[in-house]
Amino acid sequence: MRSWFHETSHDQRPDIILGLQDEIRRSEESRYDHRLHGLLLVAHGLSCREVAQLLGDSPRTVQYWVTRFDKEGLAAMVEGERPGRPCYFGR
Repeated sequence: MRSWFHETSHDQRPDIILGLQDEIRRSEESRYDHRLHGLLLVAHGLSCREVAQLLGDSPRTVQYWVTRFDKEGLAAMVEGERPGRPCYFGR
């Protein structure tokens, strides 16, 4: 049995990818998990650029995660207060 993942064409995957990335960014917990996955991929030998491309983040963001993790450990991956006005998603 093949899944919808294998049945979709390459033209349809960007929508799927963007939808999944939006879902990851919805909660603080999922953003934390997202950063941990990025660190895990770097620990497995992928470059920050490769990880960024896979996860839909900028290479600078992934490098920031790595630098913070090196300095402060897992505690640095927990999201603190965000400065500025909260996002409005129009819902």
